[in-house]
Amino acid sequence: MGKREYFVGDQIKADGDYYTILGKITFRNKADNKTWDEYRLKSVQYSNEERWLSVDEFYNEYSISRVDPTAVSLTGAMGYHQVDSGIEQVIAISGDVGDVVVGDTARFEEYEDNEEEKIVSVEDWDDGTEYSRGYYLDPWEFGKDGESQTMQRVKGNIGNIITGILVCMIFLIGLLAEAVPALFAGKKKIENYVKNNIKYEYVTSITGNEKQKANVYLYKESASIVSSPDEDYQLKACAEDIISGVEGNTESVQQNTEDGDNSIAILTKKEYCIIYRGEDDKIYVQVSNRKYAYTSDKEPYHSRRSTHRYYRRFYHSTGYGSDSSTYSRSSSSYEGYSDTGIAYDSNNSLNTYSNSVRQTSAASRNSSGGGLSSGK
Repeated sequence: MGKREYFVGDQIKADGDYYTILGKITFRNKADNKTWDEYRLKSVQYSNEERWLSVDEFYNEYSISRVDPTAVSLTGAMGYHQVDSGIEQVIAISGDVGDVVVGDTARFEEYEDNEEEKIVSVEDWDDGTEYSRGYYLDPWEFGKDGESQTMQRVKGNIGNIITGILVCMIFLIGLLAEAVPALFAGKKKIENYVKNNIKYEYVTSITGNEKQKANVYLYKESASIVSSPDEDYQLKACAEDIISGVEGNTESVQQNTEDGDNSIAILTKKEYCIIYRGEDDKIYVQVSNRKYAYTSDKEPYHSRRSTHRYYRRFYHSTGYGSDSSTYSRSSSSYEGYSDTGIAYDSNNSLNTYSNSVRQTSAASRNSSGGGLSSGK
């Protein structure tokens, strides 16, 4: 297929949603003279929702984003790193693109997260700085209906070939797994770890809003651990076991020190986990994806009131801000929420332990020959 180009008034589909094109800007990068197009989109379903679709055919990079001033906080945040910068110049426009005119220039910076999925863009224009956040798209995830279907068929054909190759490789990968742990680095999930570990026993699942689900496990090892009433080392031992199981790939970890509750919350890029002592004095681990925490206000299984409160406060203080953009189309369970925030201490002992585990795991992978870049 040749270069894909769209025009004002066209209706396209991006990541499953339909948009009408309001305007188009063609930029030139002054460093290499390469050009790309950015389309201003208006949602067909949500009248007040606008997005920008970036199409760079030369570098095969595609993304969808929205203007968001709060994204400034991510440019220096842990997990985001700068991947590009330079000077862009407007060389062509059509339709409604705001107050941009041909000849305008801006200094730009682009950041992405460690998983190379989410992106933050900064454009420094003469009249101010604009921040945007979004995520990458594959080429078959946008376009006119017929076009995107064609791309999907291309993807399918390529996928069939790749699948055949992978089937032959799976056996070899299984044999090499112990010798090449880097192949599996950074992909650990709490859910997978506790589900497949004999230390934990599945108890129940809690269904929240929008068909989201949290799974609850019993920590069976706690009976053999001497506990301290001040800190509850059984809970801490459970948390350290899970942190080690996911190789320290956490965003924030902290134990509650209020209300006589010693529950421990763990937030990763994809999951939210609470480790707590239930009303029956048993230790439970509840794990879900972050969307469950964002959309649902269900008490953890057999939990005390103080545990439920900490579960909500910790997430609202450490994860809700970024998730409110990711899940902006979903109804939040925190509308009208007014409880006090958590004073998060990044130097707390559990977060320090997680950092140590992560560094040790990374050093181990590097010494075995380095890891593999998974790309998008």
